[in-house]
Formats: sequence, structure tokens, C-alpha cells
Amino acid sequence: METIKLTIDGMPAEVKKGKTVLQAAREAGIEIPTLCAHDALPDYGACRMCVVEIEGVRGHPTSCTTPAQQGMVVRTQSDDLTQLRNGVIEMTASGHPNACLVCNDREECEKYRPRARKSAKSTRCGVCSNRAHCSFREMAIEAQSQSLNLPTLYRFENLECDDPFMNRDFNMCILCGLCWRICEKIHERPAISINKRGRWAKVGVAFDKSWVESPCTFCGACIDICPTATLTDKYARWYGDETAGVQTVCTLCSAGCELSPTASKGKLVATKMIAFERDARICALGRFAHPQILNHPKRLRRPQIREGGELVPTDWERANEAVAEKLKGFKDGGLVTVIDPSVTRESAHLLEKFTTQVMNGRVVLASIESEFCDIGDSPVRAAIVCGNHVAPQQLETLEYLVVVDALPSPATHRADAVLPAAVLTEVTGTFRSFDNEVRMASAAVDSQGQALPEWQIIKGLAAAMGESAFSYSAVGEVTGEVVDDPAPAPTSGSPRDVKSDMPVRFRGHLLADIVPALSSMGLPSTPEPETTRPDEEGGGFRIVSATEVVPDFHLITVEAPVVARHAKAGQFFIAMIDETSERVPFTLADWDADAGTITFVVEEVGRSSGQLASMIAGDKLAHVTGPLGMPLPTISGGTIVLGGGCYGVGAIYPLARAAKEAGNRVVGVIEASTSFLLYMEKKLDEVCDELIVVTKDGSRGIKGGVQDVFAALAESEPKIDQFVAIGCTFMMRMVCRATASFDIPLQVE
Repeated sequence: METIKLTIDGMPAEVKKGKTVLQAAREAGIEIPTLCAHDALPDYGACRMCVVEIEGVRGHPTSCTTPAQQGMVVRTQSDDLTQLRNGVIEMTASGHPNACLVCNDREECEKYRPRARKSAKSTRCGVCSNRAHCSFREMAIEAQSQSLNLPTLYRFENLECDDPFMNRDFNMCILCGLCWRICEKIHERPAISINKRGRWAKVGVAFDKSWVESPCTFCGACIDICPTATLTDKYARWYGDETAGVQTVCTLCSAGCELSPTASKGKLVATKMIAFERDARICALGRFAHPQILNHPKRLRRPQIREGGELVPTDWERANEAVAEKLKGFKDGGLVTVIDPSVTRESAHLLEKFTTQVMNGRVVLASIESEFCDIGDSPVRAAIVCGNHVAPQQLETLEYLVVVDALPSPATHRADAVLPAAVLTEVTGTFRSFDNEVRMASAAVDSQGQALPEWQIIKGLAAAMGESAFSYSAVGEVTGEVVDDPAPAPTSGSPRDVKSDMPVRFRGHLLADIVPALSSMGLPSTPEPETTRPDEEGGGFRIVSATEVVPDFHLITVEAPVVARHAKAGQFFIAMIDETSERVPFTLADWDADAGTITFVVEEVGRSSGQLASMIAGDKLAHVTGPLGMPLPTISGGTIVLGGGCYGVGAIYPLARAAKEAGNRVVGVIEASTSFLLYMEKKLDEVCDELIVVTKDGSRGIKGGVQDVFAALAESEPKIDQFVAIGCTFMMRMVCRATASFDIPLQVE
């Protein structure tokens, strides 16, 4: 193919004809910044970051849409280009939360908080799950010569959480178009596109329908290509930095799709496409189910042997000896082994070899479509079952039952021995798909606890029984023995495309029981037992009002007469949302003894606070206990400075009111990352002699933090008798350091 020779930044470059200037630069090792270009997609030219200068060409063309030409002389760096790119960054930042980028304390904050804090909406870098991978953030930090002076126009879009696998926060969207473009490439007809125009343009489904109702197959490509935290994986978003693992295959159905796993601190985080290509597309199970199966809280991690009617955890040596001793009594053909179709060819081979050659028994291959398989009647007296594949009534007829599985089930509860199995991306081996192709499965993460692949479990059992034909040192030695294994039956339709035709079970367990989000896609699950809610039994604490005052911060008022009657400034209470939820402390922001109500601020930062933030007036909390803690001791006739940040803004209100009533001069200082996160200003102004507003980005009041104001007041005020600061640990640390040299009492909480 004809090649093109050109010069880029004074260096000779050569590229195939038909490629762009951007591609030529990258092949020459020259980086040109871009937000909308991607190697897997055709040219788009939306972000304008990749502008260059070309001799003889007027203006500043985008390198991603400009074909390389013979003899072309290109410059990627100049004062004009820097000014243009910084202007693009500034304009993009005006529609993208950016307070942390211009915060004076950013580097120190990230030193002490290297991982982003959990939150619902990503209102700044410090609470953005994509902080470690955000290409826009990197560009903005590099462009420090250009201040981000344009005001931030936060969209106040609701966080879209109705999707089974992803969250969508369009307050973060930079309209790069990567999501809908990759959807179009992989699925030919995109399920999403850009709706509306101008400032209100956003990616979505036609007619604002639910994504579940759209043609979306939930392959996850849009999440994986998104450069910001607009589209995030609900399960994986807070795991932090991910490392890519070895390529493997999905064995949840007979399609055997190839996967690219990623892990964090040894735990599987996600399984993604191996490439952004149509032939590499995967279904929702392949993309989202694996981590939730492997990391399930009820995962079987240790061998268990029944002793005295109870399953007792033990080690592998003792478990193998106990099981081997029992199995010796069933060598007359009384054993049946049920093999799960998700196991590797090597594990299936050794299970069959052990059953037929050592035990003189027979093998049954379970189905991913049937609930239970028939293991037959007499002379079957014992069974090794890889999963939850046998009906309870048949299990009851057995004299001895060994269950090899990853999760508990009715079968494990009945078992005489439970052996924990490594599964899916914990296992190395081969898998034959329904198209008769043998594919390599590679372990991407270590197995949970003491779990082992089935081939190693059988190897241990055989050794305990004195069998020498199972002394394999590696799985590859088993692979060489595997011959004539039939291809599994195909699933009806292709799970790569048809989200309603995915398998419903894994090792006999309903997948929607393990991955609850799958129930929203029509997969069946076991009905949960009915529970009594506080409002049904006439108890509980009724929510009077619940309002999101600014993004992620909710002001909630609850009927709690006892707490309201005895509350003092500086105290807190403990709430439980329901009978099984965690006990969460909240500082009192206000109360009304006559009405019997208390008010508090909820910062939406995790599961419990998110559940509470979703409640509405009329709902009930299961428990409210308080007031707790010591009231704030106050002086009278002095000057008290109260600083609040985040939830602490609400917490300092009763302190300011009490200090004012005691005859003090009260100075209130409220801090937020940016102006659209400020709240309760009017109420605080009513109880403060002076209210000072400070924002990290300088969009309102003083640019800086509470610590800067405290230090300035300590030097300028004639006499300050007490400092109080309530907020995040970093803010309180900064306050302690800033006021350490002043002989003024300080209380932080």
C-alpha cells in the first residue's frame, strides 16, 4: 500500500495512505491531546482539542479529520495552539464539575485521600469514581497556565439509577459522542444517540424511554469507552485502579465468548470485551455477572465435613481423607457424579475418569436450562454433585452426598461434605463452545479462600484413595488426555445479542439470585420472604419531609418526640432504616420540641445513606435513638467562630443558635467546593452576627477553605474565645494545622 511521508514537529513521519494526521503523529510517537478520538472509531472532530498548524493550510484544522498528505509539514505545539486548546478546556470545564482542578489544596487533599470518596453524583474530582482514569482531568491539570475562569453551569440532572447495571450522571457529560458511536459500530443500529440540542443535549434512548426497554443489550461498551464518570458500572465503580488480566472465556453458556478481565487488589472487578469490535461483543452476563458471582458474600471458601449433624469447616487434607474413606463403600457402582456444563474440559474429564474407572459409577451432565436432572434410582446410593442440580426428594434417598460448589444451596445444606470450587475466571483450562471450537480459559484472579478447580479436587480425592493415575502436576497434563468430548448444545439464539434469551442458571443456582439486577431483564429469581415494614406494624418514625437541597445533600425531618424533647446543641442520634440495616449516626441540624420533630443532613456517600436519601415523606425509619453525645460547652459574652463544610454546614446551625442565645458574638464560616453546593445560608445568617462564605474554586465568597478564614480571623480579630469546626477529616486536619500557633481553644468533630 502506498505510504505518505510528512514532517511533524520537525521530525520525519511515514504513514499508510488514507490515515489522518492524528494517526500519523501517534505512529511517530507524538501525542496530540483529544477527547473524542478513539482508535476503534472513525473520525469525528467534536472536541476540537486536536487542532494543529499545517503549512499552507488556513486556520487550525483538527488532526483527527485531516488526511495525511505527501510532503505535509505539521506543527502540534505553538502559543496559538496552546491558547486554543486551553480555551476548549475552559469551555468544556464550564459544563463539567471542576472545583477540585483549581483548589489550592488539591495536591495535599489527594495525598491524604488517594481514592475518591463514594458519592451519588460526581460533583467534583474528590467524589468522582473515574478520577484515576479521567483524560479531561489530566488535560485540565496540565493547562495550569490557563485559569478556569468561566462559571460552572451545573445541569442539576437527576442521577439515573434505574438501569440494572450502570449509573448515568449527565452532569459529567462532555458530549464527546464516544458512547453512541461505539454502540453504533458494535450493534450496527445504536440503542442510544444524542437527544435535544444546545445546553440541554444529552445521550439517551429515543423518547426518553428506559434503557431496559430499548434495544440495548448491556454489553458495557459505552461504559468502558466513556472518558468521564458519566456512565459507570454500578458494581465496579468504587474499586479504584484496575489492572488488566489475561484473556479468558465466559463459560456461563455454550457461546464461550472471549473476555478481558480486570482486577483490583486481587478481586475481579469487571469482564470486558477483548476489543471494540462487533465480533467481540458480549452479553450482559459476560460483562457484569462474573465479579458478583466470584465476590458473592456467601461464597463457599473452606471444605466442610458433617460431624454430629453439623457441617464443620476443615482443611483439604482432612476433608479428602474423610470423603475418600466414605466413598470406598460405594465402589460397587452405587455412585453417580453430576457434572456442570460450565466446568473446563479437564475438570469434566477427571470427574468422569474418577467416577467410571475408580468408582465404577456413572456420570450425568447437567443442563443450564433445566432446574434439576434425574440421577436415577437404585442402585444409586451416593453422589458427587457439582452444583445445585438434584431435586431435594432425590437427595433424601442418598446414603452419602458430596457437593462441589461455589455457593450455598439446598444441596449443600443436605450434604455430608461440601467442597469449595473455583469457578469462571479463577480457573485455567479449555472449554468447547457449541460451534465445536476449543477455547482457552485462563485464571485472571486467585480463587476465593481455599476453593480449588474440580480437576484439583478430584486429584486430591483420588490420592487419598491411593489411586496413582491422578498424579498430575499441572492442568496441561490433563488437557492431553481429553479426547472426544462432545460440543455442548447451543443455547436458543445468540446470547451475544438477545438479552431475553440468556441462561437463567449457573451451576443450578438462579443467576438473578446471585446478580439481583438480572431480574429487571426478565430472569427469574427466588421470591424473598415477606418482611414487616414499620408502617405496616404501626411503629417506626415517620419522615415529615425530605429534600435534596444541593446535589448529594438531603435535608430530612423525622418525627422523634423523645429526641426532640431532650436535644441539645452538638448532640447526635442513631438511625436504622429497617430492622436489618446498619446503625448510622447523624448530627442534629435542628429540632422542634413542640412538633416532636428532628432535622438532619444526609450526605449521600454509600449504600445506607443512598437508601435513606431515596425515602420520601410518609416513609418510616425502623429506629431512631438519641439524643447521644455531650452537648457543646459554650461560653457567654465572648466571640465564637463556627466552621462547617459538607454535612457540617447543617451541624453548626444549632451550635450557632445556642451560642447566640448565650450572649456571644457568633461568626459562621461555611465551606463548599463550589457555589452550587452551598446550602442553609439564610438560616445561618439569621443566627450569626457575621456569615462568611468560602469556596474551593472561588465561585462564591473567598477562595480557599475554612482553615484560611480561621487563620485570617485569628490574626485580625481583637479576641476570639473559641473555634469550632465540623466537616470531613481533611478539612478538620487543615483547621488544626492552621490554628496550631494561636492560643485559641479549638474543637473539631
